[in-house]
Amino acid sequence: MTVRQRNRSLLLAGGLLVGAGIFDLLAGIGDVDSGDVYASLHAEGLVFYDLTSWAWLHVASGVLLVVTGLAVASGRRRWVTAALVVGALVVVVHLMFAPYHPIEALIVVGLILAAARLVVRHRRRERRDPPVRTAGRPSR
Repeated sequence: MTVRQRNRSLLLAGGLLVGAGIFDLLAGIGDVDSGDVYASLHAEGLVFYDLTSWAWLHVASGVLLVVTGLAVASGRRRWVTAALVVGALVVVVHLMFAPYHPIEALIVVGLILAAARLVVRHRRRERRDPPVRTAGRPSR
């Protein structure tokens, strides 16, 4: 397997992360701008929830996903590890926010998990097949 084919999985993972980040960023900006208040009925009465701070968290996680997605395509080990860490954090945020926006959480978590699978498979393949050293000679 050539180096070019190895990096295709990282390019796809980066694209998935950028797509999830843009979706998360736009949804977060929409939630910040809308000013919607959620209400629930309890025994004590009606309780109102303002989710503006969660929306700002989605904006920040969207920016993190876009930056990480663009950087993971470089193939450096630290960015590949950063993609897994940022992906895990964003998945936790979306699972806590899922009762309010279940479709958004499902889309973003699905994209992140697909990207994480590609990154993990790339890391396993990289450990199993170390690069061939050519001692300064051009390869064929």
